[in-house]
Order: sequence, then C-alpha cells, then structure tokens
Amino acid sequence: MANARCNITIEKYQIPRYAHVPNTSLHGIPVIHYKYAFPKPTDADKIEDVLRINSWTPSWRYTMYTDSHFHSTTHEALAVISGAAKILIGGDDNPDAVTITANTGDAMFMPAGVAHRLLKDIGGRGWGAGEGFTMIGAYPVGGEEWDMCYGRGGEEGIEEKVKKTAGLEVEDPVLGGDLGGED
Repeated sequence: MANARCNITIEKYQIPRYAHVPNTSLHGIPVIHYKYAFPKPTDADKIEDVLRINSWTPSWRYTMYTDSHFHSTTHEALAVISGAAKILIGGDDNPDAVTITANTGDAMFMPAGVAHRLLKDIGGRGWGAGEGFTMIGAYPVGGEEWDMCYGRGGEEGIEEKVKKTAGLEVEDPVLGGDLGGED
C-alpha cells in the first residue's frame, strides 16, 4: 500500500566508493530522499503504520549518530518526526559526498553500504519548531539484524555482506511497490 501523499518530491543520489566505504558502488541502488513524505504535524504512529504496510519494521525513535557509519547487512529507512538537520551522505572527506537538509515529514532510504551521519541539528522549521531532530528507523521485514560499520580497517567481509543485502528485493518504505516509484 502506498503512502497517499501526492506532493512528495523524490531526490536520488549515487555516491561512489570512498576509502573503506562502499556507498552505492557495489550495487547501484540510490540513496532516496523523499521530501514532504508525511503530513505536518507528523504522527509517528501513523508513519510507523505506513512503514509496516510497506514491509518495513520500525525499530527505534532517536536522532542520527554524529559519526559516519553504515550498515552492511540491511538497508535502512529513516522518517523525520521532529526538527530538521543537515545530514552528510557518503562519508567524511569524500569529495563526492552529498549534504541534504532533512525536515519534519521527510523520509530517506539508505541502501546497505552507504555512510551517513548528522552534521548539524538545525532545530524545528515550521511545524515542530524548537523540537530536536528525531527520526524513526526501520528495516526490511525478514532482513538481517543491522550492524554498525565505520569504514575503518578490521571490518572484514563488508563488501560481500553489502552485495548479498543489495540482491534482496525490498518494498519502497514510503510509496510501496518498487523503490523510488520506479516501474
């Protein structure tokens, strides 16, 4: 079942490998930023219902870590339920990294292997002004437990795990169906 919102803006990013961070180079699955994915003011329970309907398991409500990290064993869906933030995608010092602004009601799809981190909590803008940056984190139903990788030496087997994970089909966490609304 798709999210009923009709004014969602979708931005996709391919980010090449940098140092020990695979990013999208192993699988070509883009990072997806869904602007205006959910109505404001947000209702976290309703967002979690949409994620569940689209075969994702909501697992936590929190902010984003300030250290660049990625997951090799699963993809991740993130939905902003309060505040706004600048997020770095692709890893520190990566000349091809992307910085996005995520606002209340936005969502993101982070494929396995893509580094991401909170650059700056910029507080509320519009709805939820003054609230800290908080998201719902979700993972595909039936997927492996998520791991934490930092793109440092000693993280053996990362590429194989990312390739294995990328080969699994997942529903679009926001729209349902194929990722990013592709046919």
